[in-house]
Amino acid sequence: MISLNGHNLSITETWQIATQNAPCELAAEARPLIQRSRQLVEQLAAQPRAIYGINTGFGPLSGFRVSDADLAQHQINLLHHLTVGQGVLFSPAETRAIMLTRANALARGYSGIREELIDLLIAALNRGVLPEIPSEGSVGASGDLVPLAHMAGLLVGFGYARVNGERLPATEALKRVGLKPVTLQCKEGLALVNGTSVMTGIAALATHEADRILRWMELLTACLFQVLGGEPEVLCQQAQRARGFRGQALVAQRISESLRTHPDYAKRIDEHQWGTQAKAVDAGTEIQDPYSLRCTPQILGAYQEALWHVEQVVTRELNASTDNPLIFPDAEMVIHCGNFYGQQIAMVSDYLRMGLIKLALLADRQIERLVNWRYSRGLPPLLASGAPGLNTGFGGAQLLATSLAAEARLLGTPASIQTIPTNANNQDVVSMGCIAAKMTRTTLPLVWKLLAIEALTLAQAADARGRDKVLGGDYRKLYELVRSVSAEMKGDRPLTEDIQRVTELLQSEAAQQECLRG
Repeated sequence: MISLNGHNLSITETWQIATQNAPCELAAEARPLIQRSRQLVEQLAAQPRAIYGINTGFGPLSGFRVSDADLAQHQINLLHHLTVGQGVLFSPAETRAIMLTRANALARGYSGIREELIDLLIAALNRGVLPEIPSEGSVGASGDLVPLAHMAGLLVGFGYARVNGERLPATEALKRVGLKPVTLQCKEGLALVNGTSVMTGIAALATHEADRILRWMELLTACLFQVLGGEPEVLCQQAQRARGFRGQALVAQRISESLRTHPDYAKRIDEHQWGTQAKAVDAGTEIQDPYSLRCTPQILGAYQEALWHVEQVVTRELNASTDNPLIFPDAEMVIHCGNFYGQQIAMVSDYLRMGLIKLALLADRQIERLVNWRYSRGLPPLLASGAPGLNTGFGGAQLLATSLAAEARLLGTPASIQTIPTNANNQDVVSMGCIAAKMTRTTLPLVWKLLAIEALTLAQAADARGRDKVLGGDYRKLYELVRSVSAEMKGDRPLTEDIQRVTELLQSEAAQQECLRG
């Protein structure tokens, strides 16, 4: 059971709850502060002081007072006017991540919401009641108002939800699992919708996948070294230390460790030989590999450095209070602020997506090295088996790879700079954080398919070269994984399903545990 206290939720735990249905609960230690915050809200609501969102209008209407008799209806009206989302629904995993992230933010105890609502949100999550949340509507400024309104609708009994895949009205969905909707009180509608929980939940899932993609790229690169006879000197730690980036050194180390599972490379990687061996230079002799091999520590290392930064920011936002106003009961303070503004997530989502696109382009170029017989150091043209010309091998697969790389590159425009004033110019500069996170999630499937195509080409290259010549321990693991769902191509055949199966394999936790180090 994962305990939510608003302070230590990790990206890994978010992935487990979102994708593996791991259960969670509101931590006992979080309840006293939540209770005191709610008590302070109720005390303040009974006083003449104007407090945003409690007894005032929202956004540009904050100068209008709401009567005491209308405070509860005021919160329902907030959800109603924000329930305008359009487009495809967030996936079940994304929806679970959104619910989790909001629950954890509320668990910090600075939102002034009753613990009963947090308990209901967590119970719905644990029992598989997933509100329908459209993916279009957030500008990431006053939080993710529109999609979170659809989430909040579940708790008060409007909108639709899915239980075990069945679409039901919200009230009926809750009833199906033994839950009941609640009646909102002052501040609670605002507390549910005013935050960055949508963009943050999506960014957390993207970050988890992005880390796994890096590890696969390291393995694919190590296999590429073996099948092309690449020079391992470029992985020497002396060279990495001379550059001074920890990520670069770590990537080079992990690729070296993978190469060491091949006996020939284990001998070549002895550091005392690096930089001392004489190299014959004849006409046409290559003494250095192309950048798609030689510069992989630099490319993948930069991605690793970016990933560390993204992980740090996303983890911090997973455990942040992104409300307005914030309630501090021990100091008896209500602070009006802009913690709902999603700039941090917007920028790191863009940053992560740039890294993913670079990896997509690197994979495309590595595939080119395998299928282009002018550069593949003796491999068959387009990896075709049998008579070239009659058979075209991986020519079609490379077309797909190029298409995927181009599509990924088109997603490279930063969302974090696309501000457009809205909300009667109250939100006169916005983050577009949710759009940035969604674009990053959109990039991920393209990269996974590119990795699958490269894995297939590497398996075919091993067959063409002679498996015993090139397959080290790690390469053999990859080869056997691919061959478990895709037979050697012995003459042209459709590869659509092969690519799909290999993509699914690479995405699986089992394959990761089988093939990847650490």
